[in-house]
Amino acid sequence: MKRILILLLLLLTSCSTLEGPYLVTNVIDGDTLDIETGERIRLSGINTPETGECYYQEAKDVLSELTLNQYVYLERDIQNKGKYGRLLRYIYVDGAMVNAFLVSEGYARVYDKYNETTKYYTELKQVEDKT
Repeated sequence: MKRILILLLLLLTSCSTLEGPYLVTNVIDGDTLDIETGERIRLSGINTPETGECYYQEAKDVLSELTLNQYVYLERDIQNKGKYGRLLRYIYVDGAMVNAFLVSEGYARVYDKYNETTKYYTELKQVEDKT
């Protein structure tokens, strides 16, 4: 069922404009990374543990495995930037949405606080409910 929901997300994004590819140069934590342009990207719609919290390192390691030194495509969310000035984006590697993957595998939770400004909130929530 998780795979079906992730495929649904892929179909939804097939009509949207993707930016990239961009090389990922640094992974800050489980939901933040830097790209070759020097911009910092916050994976939109999800939240992973912060430094010092349980599973922080695991989430960061998985995001690193998926994206570090890889070329990724970005999709802008409803809101361009978050409160810390980071670009809010959905990240794609080999056609798969990393945001949804992190939720499906339990490394991230859907960020309910921003449900009104998250383009794929409902779809991500469905993925989360299946974990």
